[in-house]
Amino acid sequence: MVNTKKKRKKNEDTLVVIPQTMALPEYDGEEDPEVPYLASDMYKRIVMLIHDFEADMPEDLQAGGRLVSSGNITFSIQDVGYWDPNMIVFYGELSDGSKVELVQHLSQVNLLLVAVKRSDPETPRRVIGFNVQDNEADGTEEPPLTEMETAP
Repeated sequence: MVNTKKKRKKNEDTLVVIPQTMALPEYDGEEDPEVPYLASDMYKRIVMLIHDFEADMPEDLQAGGRLVSSGNITFSIQDVGYWDPNMIVFYGELSDGSKVELVQHLSQVNLLLVAVKRSDPETPRRVIGFNVQDNEADGTEEPPLTEMETAP
């Protein structure tokens, strides 16, 4: 919240507003719906939605995205990244194998999840967000990807 003082300079009709910040209330652990969130928050939500979408999907399919606003383009989603405070990046490929990167501002994210055929159904489906395949032997998981990182 911002408190303001209004002052008038001598011999001028200009009104000058000087903002004075107030102390913020203590964080009580609950999310405030009025506080804007970061791309990293949206990233977590998108990864969770993709995991849920793929949960009961046959192994020869994977999550894809359809961009209706861009001429009905469909691509397979290989990974998702973010760049705080407000950019989300979708990495993938078109049906012809062409690589694509979709960079979107948080306010513009509009993605229809669709099931698409995997380009190589013989290899295990890649987990979006982090890869547990490499560490299954010792029972550990790699942490989720951070800003603008992609898995190998």
